[in-house]
Amino acid sequence: FRVGGRNERRFLMEDLLAFMPSAGVQPELSKQRVAEPQITPASESQKRHICLLYLNPDELWQMLRPYILEYLKANLPVLYIGDSSPLYRLLELLSTEGLPLENLIARGLLRLLPPTQTYLLGGSFDVQRMLSFIEAAILGALEAGYKRIFIVGEMTWTLEVGLDSEQLKAYETLLNPIVEKYPAATIVCQYDLRRFDGPGVLAALLTHPSVQLPLGTAPGFYGLEKAGPTS
Repeated sequence: FRVGGRNERRFLMEDLLAFMPSAGVQPELSKQRVAEPQITPASESQKRHICLLYLNPDELWQMLRPYILEYLKANLPVLYIGDSSPLYRLLELLSTEGLPLENLIARGLLRLLPPTQTYLLGGSFDVQRMLSFIEAAILGALEAGYKRIFIVGEMTWTLEVGLDSEQLKAYETLLNPIVEKYPAATIVCQYDLRRFDGPGVLAALLTHPSVQLPLGTAPGFYGLEKAGPTS
């Protein structure tokens, strides 16, 4: 999918990003019409706090693409918090799928935000503030009549601010009660294996019930520490 030359296409993506409001002035989600398609509710046993591990951008998009397309094509909201991946690149990838991006953005169904408007609002990371932000996004979708919401967060920002593995584990662990409280929410946390060290990856595995890999999903280690060794 190309629109003119390379520079012209990039310019169009920047236009879309400029058109997208910031976190403080997000448009209200458009009220859902009765006739809009719905995703069949997932089984209660399905884990909805997912650790996605990848080695390169192609692997990342291979795993993320089915989730995002499923939600957007069903007119369900997607909140994507980027960091190391340029947001215009995600828009480029979505444009090749034939999605009406301007319409989705205007209706509040596609929100792309940087860490400075989410995790690092005010210049630093505050666990309770971020948890409140996530919960508010979920409640906003439910109040607008949507049955589900998909939230994605790139986690490389933690490396840039010096968050250690224990601090990371504390935050990720606290996301699990939110997912349990709101069955409508699915949260995917993306970890670039080229940048996270062993303790960081272990913290991710210990705090997620499910792990997404290029070959499929596997159980995470969430609850393993609490359960302790078996006799």
